[in-house]
Amino acid sequence: MRLYPLLALADTALAATGRSRARRVTKPLLMPTLLVGKDRPTQRALALGGLGDVALLGSGDLAFTAGLGAFLGSHLAWIAALRPRSRQALTPMRALPYLAAWAGLNGYLWSRTGKDRVPVLVYSTALIGTALAALDTGDRAVAAGGALFVASDTLLALERFAHVELPAHEGLVMATYTSAQALLAR
Repeated sequence: MRLYPLLALADTALAATGRSRARRVTKPLLMPTLLVGKDRPTQRALALGGLGDVALLGSGDLAFTAGLGAFLGSHLAWIAALRPRSRQALTPMRALPYLAAWAGLNGYLWSRTGKDRVPVLVYSTALIGTALAALDTGDRAVAAGGALFVASDTLLALERFAHVELPAHEGLVMATYTSAQALLAR
């Protein structure tokens, strides 16, 4: 079995059980492990995601801002990496649920994001761009990766700005996030 799935399972379990100290070992290894053997555009997207992972191990506004910036770069890199795989599979009807989710979540969070309102709006636009680029590949697994990234970041946004936290919340975030990255990197 390859190393990435084992690391992803370990980090997800540690996240679900609140073992943040042990995650300082597992989480920074996720994206470097996944990018081995991938093409340069995919490696770029994963490397930026890895920087975001490390930033989000910190706490406070600076860690959040650094993580948001790294993941913004990662999404822009994913859009560029997925563009050559376009199969013109994106239709208005297929894009509509993503656009509705984007509008609904941003509308719900608008009054809650305060000083982060514009950065969150820019970031969420890039996130939906990644999901739509993944959908446009016509590859169901890659499209699922894009959708899982939206799910992961929606959970994060609801926790940070609306104080909605599910049982084993961080574990759910990591399960969807690590799956998303692996599927996008196929």
